[in-house]
Amino acid sequence: MRNQAPVKDRTGNQDKTGNRSRPSRAQLLALLVGLFQIAFALLPVLPLAEGHHALHICTGLAGVVLAWRHEHARLYGVALLLVYGKLLFDDMNASTTWLQLPTLDTVAYGRSAVAGLVIVLVPAFGRR
Repeated sequence: MRNQAPVKDRTGNQDKTGNRSRPSRAQLLALLVGLFQIAFALLPVLPLAEGHHALHICTGLAGVVLAWRHEHARLYGVALLLVYGKLLFDDMNASTTWLQLPTLDTVAYGRSAVAGLVIVLVPAFGRR
């Protein structure tokens, strides 16, 4: 019998038997955040503008697609952090309300930016 060469799976981990290991935490979080973004946009939980619903659907679909590889899931987290972080700061600077209280849009931007930060910073795998 010949020894099998190590096979790399979608997360970049090697398995001598050729079996795929389980998805990384970043992949699971990217998938969950993507599905949550889609559900948040489709369910009328918060009265957001139409453009905001379209943005949440697009970023949600991107999360679902990019969750299949570990590197892409991290990239999705960076994209969420940058895009929604920029929208958050722009919305906070443009606020004209008394005491600059956050609007529903600002809360949605902040939630998405924090989700991106968590995806980027979470360790790939737990200790064994």
